[in-house]
Amino acid sequence: MRSGGAASLLELWERCEPCSASQRALVLLAWALPDHSVDALADWDLGSRDWHLLRLRRRLFGTQLDGYTECPACGERLEIELDARQLQDDVEPAPAPEFRGEDGRRFRLPSTRDLIAIENLDDVEAATQALVERCALDAPAAMPSPETEAALAQLAGERGFRLELSCAACNEHWLHDFDPGAFLWEEIRARALELLDEVHQLASAYGWSERAILAMSDARRHCYLERVG
Repeated sequence: MRSGGAASLLELWERCEPCSASQRALVLLAWALPDHSVDALADWDLGSRDWHLLRLRRRLFGTQLDGYTECPACGERLEIELDARQLQDDVEPAPAPEFRGEDGRRFRLPSTRDLIAIENLDDVEAATQALVERCALDAPAAMPSPETEAALAQLAGERGFRLELSCAACNEHWLHDFDPGAFLWEEIRARALELLDEVHQLASAYGWSERAILAMSDARRHCYLERVG
């Protein structure tokens, strides 16, 4: 897995900025795993994808996760602080197995390729049907029964990262699906904008090039910034 220096992080931000959420997750995954083809990575189920994105996040920014969400019942803002190692061990998950419903029909879990394929469908029902058709392994690709749909959702949840949360204000309890790709992207974007500000300040003060400034260690760059400020 790659590590992220200042210049490479800015390059990653620039590549991801114009992408949709699903496209961005694939770019991040391909950046983390350069020995795999993008075409192959696009077919990984979301659980495998997100496991590697969380590992990338740990490599770039450490294990401490600080964020927030809102209570679905009362809207209270809830701060979340946890160690990524509570969510993820060092054993890479096996590929997701196919699922066979009670009627014998087989399904696979969605991949990033599937989400990219349906992302321009505004109608929820049409998008759901299109996703079922892509994930059904037997013809005809009819909608699964409620029982099969619930079992598929449970399997997907088990391969993802779910947090058990509670609200101190109203005592609501719920499961929150943590999205490593979205979380990581917000951190990459924030850090990239900080780096651009640092380049601007040092280039304006000393006339140095972006390449020279980004090649500095964080410690040296910050020392110069303190003298400029």
